[in-house]
Amino acid sequence: MNETQKTRLGSFPGFVITIAIGFACYFIFPLLAGSVASLSYDSIVSGITNDYLKQILWFFMNFTEPSFYAGVFAGIFVILGGFVAWRLSIRGSKLAGFDVCYGSSTLWPWVLASQLISLALAIFVFRYISWFDVSGTTWIPTFITIVGAPPSIMLIYGPSISALLTSSVLGGLVCAPVAYWLGNTIIPILKVPGCVGNVSAMAISGVIICFVVKILPFVKKVPVVPHRKAEAPKEDVYSTKWFVRRALAEFSEAQFYGNEVASVFLLVGLVIDCLLNKNMAAYGSGKIGAILLSQFVGAAVGILLYAKKFDNNGWYATYVPVVSVGPACVLLFGGTIPVALTAGIIGGVIGAPVADFFAGKLPDGVHITNANVTSMAICTAVTAVIMGGLGF
Repeated sequence: MNETQKTRLGSFPGFVITIAIGFACYFIFPLLAGSVASLSYDSIVSGITNDYLKQILWFFMNFTEPSFYAGVFAGIFVILGGFVAWRLSIRGSKLAGFDVCYGSSTLWPWVLASQLISLALAIFVFRYISWFDVSGTTWIPTFITIVGAPPSIMLIYGPSISALLTSSVLGGLVCAPVAYWLGNTIIPILKVPGCVGNVSAMAISGVIICFVVKILPFVKKVPVVPHRKAEAPKEDVYSTKWFVRRALAEFSEAQFYGNEVASVFLLVGLVIDCLLNKNMAAYGSGKIGAILLSQFVGAAVGILLYAKKFDNNGWYATYVPVVSVGPACVLLFGGTIPVALTAGIIGGVIGAPVADFFAGKLPDGVHITNANVTSMAICTAVTAVIMGGLGF
């Protein structure tokens, strides 16, 4: 193989290992059949508006809503994993893995604070949890604030109290209503997965909040102190080890952590959720194995095809299908291997390039996350139409 070929694609052994992990998840997770009755998804959301314990469980479940898991321990563990990854990164440990928060490791506490505050406001202050009382409502999009504007604002403006409080209040107030309205008005007409409404809401609310914050005179950018004195040595993005690490990191990218340590914690938490009750994760759908398979396939295809983008730019949005196309299509078309593979492959091919296209169109002051979630909306809708046309 000549040098051009070597640098065009990522590690094929890494690709095979990642796909194998996905298949292992597909067959193993359905065997984790816990039955703690109070921890089924239906049990948690039943009567949730009058039960603060259930609302606290919902709070932590929201941290893995971006991954379509909605698991209590998965949510707690991704936060713990983010903390461990942050500390390892700050200390310069060889076990740190990828720097959290797009390399802005020193900002992780601020990112987490924006997520905790904005979500707490949405659930406990603005009480969007009350929508559960609407007839037939079994899910509400309070999680949007975790993966949307508040953490994005912190990455743009740095460690600033004014940015933290402003973004948290605006995010907690705006994000969930926009997603709720889209999910109940536009999405049923379009007949596309509900995920399209959620990520569209992230884009819409994200742009609005970014523009509002930009014109506020009391929110100023604060310099971010680098967490290391010298630039980290460039990694070999064509190695097998890097490939598998990158694939794992995609699972915590939506939360702005983007680190394999945080992702491993998340997956361990998901195992615990399934061991406690098989009907908690993935909204009690029983499709968690297929969701994971679609995610590993989507990550593997994207990293294989676009390794050179990582080599040239340091990062590329290959996580897009992991938190949108793959799991959304599994929930829509069924938890079979053909569905998971097809959705993962299509999403892996188109997700990152579409995000890259919109990233080049963003106005000043709008975070790149808005390009990524726009890609999620478009690619999920397109893939659903394609798969529907193929007879899935």
